[in-house]
Amino acid sequence: MNATKRKFNALLNGIGNKSTTTLASKEVNNDQVDLTTADNTDSQAKKRRISSSTSIPARISSSLTRPRTMATIVHKKSASVAHPATSTEPPKYAPWDRVEFLKRLKSFSNLTDWTPKPARVNEVEWAKRGWVCQKSERVRCCLCNVEILVKLNRKEVDGKEEPVYVAQNIEDALVDKYVELIVTSHDENCLWRKRGCDDSIFKLPLNHAPTTIETLRERYNELLERSQTLPYPFNMRNPEGFDLELVLSYLPPGFFNPPQVAEQMSNAPTEVNKVAFLMALFGWQGHTHERLGPQLGSVSCHACFRVLGLWIFKSKEVNDAGEEVAGAVIDRLDVVKQHRDYCPWQNQASQNGKKPAKTSTSSMAGWEIVLRVLKNDHHLRTAKDVQGGKARSPGTASEVVPAELDDDDVRSIRDEKDKERWARLRRVKSLFETKNKRRSTTSKAAGS
Repeated sequence: MNATKRKFNALLNGIGNKSTTTLASKEVNNDQVDLTTADNTDSQAKKRRISSSTSIPARISSSLTRPRTMATIVHKKSASVAHPATSTEPPKYAPWDRVEFLKRLKSFSNLTDWTPKPARVNEVEWAKRGWVCQKSERVRCCLCNVEILVKLNRKEVDGKEEPVYVAQNIEDALVDKYVELIVTSHDENCLWRKRGCDDSIFKLPLNHAPTTIETLRERYNELLERSQTLPYPFNMRNPEGFDLELVLSYLPPGFFNPPQVAEQMSNAPTEVNKVAFLMALFGWQGHTHERLGPQLGSVSCHACFRVLGLWIFKSKEVNDAGEEVAGAVIDRLDVVKQHRDYCPWQNQASQNGKKPAKTSTSSMAGWEIVLRVLKNDHHLRTAKDVQGGKARSPGTASEVVPAELDDDDVRSIRDEKDKERWARLRRVKSLFETKNKRRSTTSKAAGS
């Protein structure tokens, strides 16, 4: 019995210590050794205590290395089995995903890889069916990897592509063929062959007024960083009948103040860069190159991915009086027409779909909807000021809902007011419910 205890203690003391482990192994192999005297037992016990005390640092250092390393390896193996690594790669078939649609559409934005096509076979139609541009007028399905070469009125001469004249009836026949190939070129089992994106996939999210105003502010701040390279006001061309000063009056107080001081200086006058605001209102914002980073001399649209070099539209020389001496390369920067033809900022069909439901904004492009949102938000704030008893100039109350607003606008303003009233009623009701709960709790405690 004593021999068995000695063997067990020797094994425990030898863990993590090379010398003691070797000694223990020798003791284990020597099964026939029989130490019978009490003196030998006491001396061996003393030796074990001494060797145990001297081997503590070695065991600590060994436990910090070998056992923990093994535990880590086992933990990693078990984690990999229980929780396999999740891939961050987006799904290749997501016809409902607007972000993925815009990524596919962006692959067509380089003019050296893809030249403009007729509306029925333009880049939007290809992107809706899961195609991405593979350079040199070639498209590829992101799911079944089928590739197609798309050429209408161009041919290769001495290694270079040149436009050629094609009769209208031949070009129409080619367009009809490519309209069919957009769908039928996919593999038989490809999901993009069965269903593509809806017409509403290109729609700009402009329904929520606070979000629309905040994104407008973000675009303005990006363009404000490029104030030195922006064109002069006389270099700009606005839509017919557009009144910039009226639009500025619709903005909420503190719109142009920096976010950190907007609340403290909401009524403080701030210098407005009208060119930056004008371009932001029509969907333009600062351009950021994928590899080179922000480009202070360029702006872009994040819907159609058109990039504009500002120096092309800015007058080369202006005198001290602000008059143009040397004109720009391009006479005027048209804030609407510089978008691509299919861009929802200027194309009402892209913004609302081909067969939209009849609403007050179903015939409006993106920039017109932003104006409507700013206008309605201004009237709502004006109505709140009147209801709050603030001092107003005579006749202001009658301008809360002006006559030019249609039924949908009046209905939206009324619905917004009703929501506020119900919210106030719910808050008052919650106060009474809290008091009743307290009373019932008190009565139960007194009864017990």
